[in-house]
Amino acid sequence: MKIVNLLHFYQPHNQQKDILDRIVHESYLPIINMMQEVPTAKATFNISGVLLQLLEYNNYSDVLTGLKHLLEKEQIELTGTAMYHAFLPLLPINEIKRQVSLNDEVSTRLFGSLYHPKGFFTPELAINNTVLDVIYQLGYEWIAAPQVSFGPNKPGTSQTYFSDEFGINVIFRNKRVSSLILSAASRSAEDLWKETEDLHSTESYWFTVMDAETFGHHRVGHDALLKDIFTCKHFEPLLASELFSLGMKRSPVKLRPSTWTNEEQDFWLDKEQTQITEARSFILWKDPENPIHKLQWDFLHFVLTRLNTTKDENNESWIKARNLMDKAISSDQFWWASAKPWWSLEMVEQGAFMLLQVIKTLNPEDTKSVYEADSFYRKILDQAFDWQRSGYIRIRHLENSSTFMKEPFNMRAPAEWYNQIVLEFEDEMMKAANNRDFEKAVKWRDALVKLEKGTDIYDVLHVVDELWSARNIPSVKPFLEHEWNEFSDYARGKFRGVVSKEDFEKWKKDRKPPLE
Repeated sequence: MKIVNLLHFYQPHNQQKDILDRIVHESYLPIINMMQEVPTAKATFNISGVLLQLLEYNNYSDVLTGLKHLLEKEQIELTGTAMYHAFLPLLPINEIKRQVSLNDEVSTRLFGSLYHPKGFFTPELAINNTVLDVIYQLGYEWIAAPQVSFGPNKPGTSQTYFSDEFGINVIFRNKRVSSLILSAASRSAEDLWKETEDLHSTESYWFTVMDAETFGHHRVGHDALLKDIFTCKHFEPLLASELFSLGMKRSPVKLRPSTWTNEEQDFWLDKEQTQITEARSFILWKDPENPIHKLQWDFLHFVLTRLNTTKDENNESWIKARNLMDKAISSDQFWWASAKPWWSLEMVEQGAFMLLQVIKTLNPEDTKSVYEADSFYRKILDQAFDWQRSGYIRIRHLENSSTFMKEPFNMRAPAEWYNQIVLEFEDEMMKAANNRDFEKAVKWRDALVKLEKGTDIYDVLHVVDELWSARNIPSVKPFLEHEWNEFSDYARGKFRGVVSKEDFEKWKKDRKPPLE
């Protein structure tokens, strides 16, 4: 299987030194050193310019030198991106171009001619027609896109795609394989290969996209899986740009506005409409029902307007304000204000404070503008503190938990489906045990206990949802196609509504198999 791994490296401009140091030594250096040790390893890297600046400023020359070495050996390629991780679909076109240009300047200064990006990674994998058009006009050949942007069906992998409206090539993230890797549902290349047996005959390549920090920082020791993939006989690592030299058919596609956080149900409200809207696609960054989001975006546009109407590139104050604005445009403040369930009072305040500082830096004597900016700042903080003090944030967190205080799975699932899930969990448990992955076996065993006791309602990620990330269900023989003696005593003890062979035979007679 041809596999393209796109790793997204990013840290905010104000990341604390101790945290950055930990991430560098837990994740960045192990990845780079491992790839230097494995000459056949290939991956596409997206490294935000702001992170490159942090690495340079904090004297992580070993990281920068390692990246240069991998570029020279053509083991990695770099993509273009937004300098400060801005949420591009919601920005004016000139701001999108500026973020891309700033990122190119930093990358070119550090890597010279080794930096010649063909592809583009938009933060949060967020795309809409504006982004597609701008990135294509800037000369990029391809863009990474979330799988859900293709439509309700999965994109094929025996072909490549291009936007029928703008011409730019599109590579769709394989959500299932990406999830198997980043969730640590698969801990070895052999495990990943076994978990995806149903895909081997139908798919020609996999394009995975995830945070680089997944390997070693978010998941300790998980960089071993990346090395295993690079060296496993089942996989052929490629750079993303190499996909287009394989002679595959190119097919046109119309993309839906979306991010890598979207699910298909986010588009259900558009089913009766004549066109897809962005109403729910970008809801974590701009929710029409979130008053903090409205204030944040109104504030941002107010500041941009002041900058544009007073533009003077020979004025030192304007230059300082403009540079500060580039950082203030980061997507982080909006995401942390979503309360779906992500929430950080500190990040909300920090984002609003930076916008206030832009106005004060621009012209502190412009008392009217400073007053209006201060008013925005205080309204955002007042609303945020009200949410925090009133307990509203806790309520929102519980509402956005997929399971909390809802009916347990054993009550809301039909008995036949519940028993099928028992067989699926048992199969996962036995496979893990046979591979001597006892930690994973215990995880699946405990998941069954939760279903049996009804305590699955307290999980933020439901145990069945986690199972879906590892396999398509049903992946074992359907429940009613079994014979009673094929079930283990363990499974029989977990079934619902059937405790004997006689019960089961009556089920088979009364129900309509097979399970669909």
